[in-house]
Amino acid sequence: MSVRSLPTFSTDLDLYNALRRRDEKAYHFLYAESFPSFRHWVLTHNGAAMDAEDAFQKGLLSFLLNLETGRYELQSNTRITTVVFEYCKRVWFTELKSARLRMRGTIPDAVDMPDTADVANDLERLELVDVVRQSLGQLKDECRKVVEWFYIEELSLREIAEKLGMKESSVKSKRYQCTEKLKEYYLQTTKRLGL
Repeated sequence: MSVRSLPTFSTDLDLYNALRRRDEKAYHFLYAESFPSFRHWVLTHNGAAMDAEDAFQKGLLSFLLNLETGRYELQSNTRITTVVFEYCKRVWFTELKSARLRMRGTIPDAVDMPDTADVANDLERLELVDVVRQSLGQLKDECRKVVEWFYIEELSLREIAEKLGMKESSVKSKRYQCTEKLKEYYLQTTKRLGL
């Protein structure tokens, strides 16, 4: 989708409502508005362009899951793009901390996750997880593995490349294609289930 064809949302409430409706144009808009500044920020905070992309996707996914389950609600005088930026920053700081811990050879006892109190009792979140599982199940085997290894097991692109015997750049491209396919299946599944 080109920048020229992106819709504009006159208020954050319009954007919030579009995201709640799972309007794909709202996702594209949010990406176009938030990613460039986050990428610049990561580049100035010990990261590379690939790190920025990975942290942004994880942060955005976390934000959207919280929006879906009602854990995030729009606050007056708060920009959604600022909130997304904060989610992504938390991911990047966690990545940096984790990398430093791995360098020392220790594993953290626990990882702080934003807004996850009482997840076991959150029926909506369980429904959402079920929809994601169904969507994952529709992916071809290699795609499913790439998505699970990267987002669930949190393997680096380099580690995945070694497992698959591929170049890291090829894995990055495959991860992007597989994530886009997963989004497509997710939207189809939610529509089919009327969620």
